[in-house]
Amino acid sequence: MSSNEGIVVLTTREKDWWLSLQEIIPAIERVWDRIGRSGRKTVRTLCVPLPPEIEQRLHARASRWERIVLTTVTPGTVEAALLLRAQSEEPVPMTLYVHGDGAEGFEAFGALVDVLTERDTFVVTCEAEAVTVRSCFPKAQIELIPFPLVDLFKVNSGKRRTKDEITRLAYVGRVSEQKNLHNLLFALWILRTSYAWAPTVTLDVYGGEDNLGSPNMGLTHPDYGTYLRRLAETLGLDDVVTWHGAKPRDWVFYDVHQEPHVLVSPTLHSDENFGSSVLASLVNGHQVVTTSWGGHRGFQEWFPQQLTLVPVHASTLGPVVDPVSLAGAISAAVERSSTVVEEAAIERGRAAFSEGAVRVRTLEMLSRPDRAPVPLKKSPIQQHIDEHRVLFGGARRIYTGYEDPVAQVFFEAYGMEKPLRFDEGASYVLAPWVSYSDNVLSIVDPHRGLRSFDVGEEIATPCDVVMIPSRETCRLPESLVKQLVAQGYAFSLESKG
Repeated sequence: MSSNEGIVVLTTREKDWWLSLQEIIPAIERVWDRIGRSGRKTVRTLCVPLPPEIEQRLHARASRWERIVLTTVTPGTVEAALLLRAQSEEPVPMTLYVHGDGAEGFEAFGALVDVLTERDTFVVTCEAEAVTVRSCFPKAQIELIPFPLVDLFKVNSGKRRTKDEITRLAYVGRVSEQKNLHNLLFALWILRTSYAWAPTVTLDVYGGEDNLGSPNMGLTHPDYGTYLRRLAETLGLDDVVTWHGAKPRDWVFYDVHQEPHVLVSPTLHSDENFGSSVLASLVNGHQVVTTSWGGHRGFQEWFPQQLTLVPVHASTLGPVVDPVSLAGAISAAVERSSTVVEEAAIERGRAAFSEGAVRVRTLEMLSRPDRAPVPLKKSPIQQHIDEHRVLFGGARRIYTGYEDPVAQVFFEAYGMEKPLRFDEGASYVLAPWVSYSDNVLSIVDPHRGLRSFDVGEEIATPCDVVMIPSRETCRLPESLVKQLVAQGYAFSLESKG
């Protein structure tokens, strides 16, 4: 038996309920398997939970491992890693693949957080995620390596069909409040009703409800899928929106990603660190409209002719997407969809997310000199999150709400930028989830919760705003309209293209 057993990769199927990880985890495993087959390193992959006999042999060799790799952090991989660490005289360096854990305050890491050292490496897939990790652990060693998914995708090479008279918009992903689909419906209403000329589009939604709400905030909106269907009817969009539910991944590749479409993703999800559906459409040569958020921003470098990023604005209640800007971006992308992107440009992007490219970057990571195994210190932000988790009962909730100042740090890391500003000369419309009756303005925001404002009989400085979809005008105090603009509930149609 050699003195060094090489690298042990701890993987699992504990998170197969997370559909994208059904692709991502096997892709990471293949990278390490190929590294082992190449002879550059000795690699052994173990899927937890482990059979008792394998677990005993693993622990007996704990001091001989060169590195411990966790493809994802789950109770099973954490337990195995902690046992290996406990039996080593000097902490064996770990490589930990981060899947949005920073934005969640490393809740899934559990006791593993307390044994991390500066020698350990966090693998992230986008710069936003790197910032969130550093916000929690300022001296963390971080490697930015994308997921090698292109080799798994069904790719339509060669000449692509041109667009039809009616452009098919497609959303592929979970039907979740944080995915901001209600704002997409509002944008489609603006596109249909407020443009002198607008493209004729349909929207196909592929995905099932996750019923998670905003767990970091302790917020949820019951029956979000039902709410979206009713909203589409209320906005007069039921003739253009089709709800397909969850579909098998291979079916989605053949019937969505390879067919003419414009992919849309208005997401504001707290851990949108990559975006496999966005990548699948891009590598097939299609136009994509998405928020400038998290991992989506990184695709701009590789697919500049295809990707349209919609700004995410700061508000006093967290990130906001202006539906007018979203409508304009969709219109522009539909126009560009008739232009065929050169295959060479697409191949350049495909190569960056291939298994071969990721394997090279992984080997480069392994060649870097080790740091000293000193304990990895938590930042004041991470300590604050730990305290709030205990305060809220030890569950996933870690913030008081979308207005929480600590949450703003993570929103800014993911892409939240300049705030929306009130323009005294502009006319404003209210979001469809805002109503006004009997001098009370009520907001039933499926993403950010409920709030209301009492409006007095006498209004010193009145401001007229339009209710959607009724188009009725109501008179509110200008100070309140300014507040609604700042919170992302009132928008000016005059900025449309």
